Amino acid sequence: MARTAVVFGAKGFIGRCVTAALAADGWRCVGVDRHGKATGGPGDVGGPYYSGNDWSSAALSRFLRACGPAVIVNAVGASWSTDPSVVRRDNVGWPCRLAEACALSGTTESILHLGSSHEYGATAPGVPVSEASVLAPVTEYGKSKVMGASYLVRAAYRMNRPVTLIRAFNVIGPGHGTQGIWAAAAGLYRAAAEAGSDHVVADVPLPETARDLIDVRDVAGLVSLAARRPGPAVAAYNAASGTATSIRRLFEAFAEQTGIPYRFARNPGGVRTGPTWQCADISRAAARLGWRPQYTLTDSIGAALALDAATPAALG
Repeated sequence: MARTAVVFGAKGFIGRCVTAALAADGWRCVGVDRHGKATGGPGDVGGPYYSGNDWSSAALSRFLRACGPAVIVNAVGASWSTDPSVVRRDNVGWPCRLAEACALSGTTESILHLGSSHEYGATAPGVPVSEASVLAPVTEYGKSKVMGASYLVRAAYRMNRPVTLIRAFNVIGPGHGTQGIWAAAAGLYRAAAEAGSDHVVADVPLPETARDLIDVRDVAGLVSLAARRPGPAVAAYNAASGTATSIRRLFEAFAEQTGIPYRFARNPGGVRTGPTWQCADISRAAARLGWRPQYTLTDSIGAALALDAATPAALG
């Protein structure tokens, strides 16, 4: 009989791919969106999980018991550019409530949580960051992700169940959200292709800023492997490509694939604070789980531009 995975945030950018990967790997998936609508399970939860007492820890634990023994996957999270109150609600309040429900349910086999590279804070140029690095977030977003993960780790300890933390770097690929440089680039090029424009103008303050870009399908593949092999009491893995890609190189890749040249605006706005160089050490996931990224930047661009549907919400 297939094991069960309950995926929260199953309609989001990452959660949708995670659910598909788990199902393809033979799991019985119960997907729950941010409105409490569930597929593949015992019925809807009944109310948004983030609003007042509509979805209390006790009510949520009853839902989890009805699902039976399961791996709990938390793919819920507000993006860095969201309103601070929403960031705290989704990245801190929700994991706290989920942690309580997991402990109350008595059916949690393990917990798998999608975190963020922002938990590491500032990074030194040229030095890939590993899972053993000290967490020193400098933004409120990064701090919220660390705090949210801590609730789930403590719950796992109390239950004597393993917990796995997947720290995703800059996630790209098909079905992307609306925030970040990847979404901006894909949106500009999709609009240019549809309008027949002969060039793209990008509002980029620091084009030499480098980020570690990872396809969402590779993130989902890592989650699926980690779900099968939860490992020690607390395991952490970087979901990344292991390569630093500059914003300039990102736009060059879009231009090469579409034939539409680009230029950066002369007086760009919206300067965002953060490290100018970021790259992950992904050797732990390779050694312990046999995971390596399968999708190239070219693959991600092609898949993103091939989508005809409107871009979905960044969160599920």
